[in-house]
Amino acid sequence: MKKFKMTSYFGLLLFVLFSCTNEDTYDENFSNENEKSNETTIANRLMSRTALPRYSNDRLIVRFAPGVADSIKADLRDIHGVTNFKLCEHCTDDTIELWMFGNGINIEPKKSAIEQGSGGGVEAIVDVDYEFTFGIDLNNPDLGTANDYNYHSYIKSSNDGVTIAVLDTGIAPTIGGDDNAVFTAPFLYNADGDGNPSILSGWDFVNHDHNTFDDNNGRHGTVVSSIITSILNDSPSAIPHQIMPLKVCDQYGKASYFDFLCATNFGLEHADILQMSLGWYDDGFGDFLNTIISSLINEHPEVIIVTSAGNQQNNNDLLAHYPSGYTHENIIAVAAANKYANEAFTFGNSNIANFSNYGLESVDVFSRGENIPFLGYDMSGTSFAAPVVAGVIARYKYEHPGFSTGELLFQVINSGSVCPTSFDTAKKVKYNKVILP
Repeated sequence: MKKFKMTSYFGLLLFVLFSCTNEDTYDENFSNENEKSNETTIANRLMSRTALPRYSNDRLIVRFAPGVADSIKADLRDIHGVTNFKLCEHCTDDTIELWMFGNGINIEPKKSAIEQGSGGGVEAIVDVDYEFTFGIDLNNPDLGTANDYNYHSYIKSSNDGVTIAVLDTGIAPTIGGDDNAVFTAPFLYNADGDGNPSILSGWDFVNHDHNTFDDNNGRHGTVVSSIITSILNDSPSAIPHQIMPLKVCDQYGKASYFDFLCATNFGLEHADILQMSLGWYDDGFGDFLNTIISSLINEHPEVIIVTSAGNQQNNNDLLAHYPSGYTHENIIAVAAANKYANEAFTFGNSNIANFSNYGLESVDVFSRGENIPFLGYDMSGTSFAAPVVAGVIARYKYEHPGFSTGELLFQVINSGSVCPTSFDTAKKVKYNKVILP
């Protein structure tokens, strides 16, 4: 939870690709813009290439001002040489478009021309930004099978309590089989009342269908979701809730920023809490504070967004990480404490996990993110610390339905345990607290 900083609608939002994997693969139409800039910092040069954005050469995301007529939108696409475009799937907001251009254009002057209204549109178009790819580490062992995709019987008959949207690699509901089932009762969001027959629960923004199967070999999104459900089911009084799986990462963990943006927009419209265990770093090229996603978050202050801080041992105050680095009051950024953080008799020896990012201004709290048990394996990463906090927030939200976002986050942070003296004093977070399940 940060001090709120108003973001402004300037120009256009460039389309971003990001990845939840540490694979060093590049798409044909993407290039590393760090190689174009003479201002790359030492910190950027030391950062893994897969953790930094890789920009599209032929795509931009634009956001129109509310109420702009379709005819004007079409005229502006023609003026700026758009060869094709896409809208966000299943969102009520039709102001956001992905613009695709032909080969041979220079994306930087194209962005500037649209921002400045060259040829028209300076008042009709209010946001623009770069498209890029980025990566975070996925070190999970292979889990589950390709047959864990059946999900219909796991959809609740009706929704109650708290809805948590998980933006990740999807969900594998039958993982563990009959003997070691992770999910033993219906827990998925029921979309029947949303008025869209195409959507049964969540949505797959990668493959564009209703089955959000987690085809990542490490089942990253499934592990994240299981942490949330476990906390809520194991509370002294079980907390009614449902998980809305929004698949934004493919089987390799790669995702497009446009898909991520659309899923965020969808989640903001339907859920109480958004869980995001993914992210990218500021390379000094993109203006990441002034983006469409920042504007969307600003427009939905009632929805709490829980983010992972990243796994590069990075000081996020010096090299910003997003979305955890956005300054909105409804975002909470979570670093990872080590395996001793949850046990009363070892808590006094706990510390920041050796891989975790941190930041006295940009990261809010710790939660255990090391050696998280799952089907006989131990999972580690800030990805698995963040859903602990999401689960605790969901519990507080259900128990205190009248709390505002600020009141809710204050209570959750206040409930945390002060970091013991064993914590590394050079790697602090804002509130010096460990959130326990």
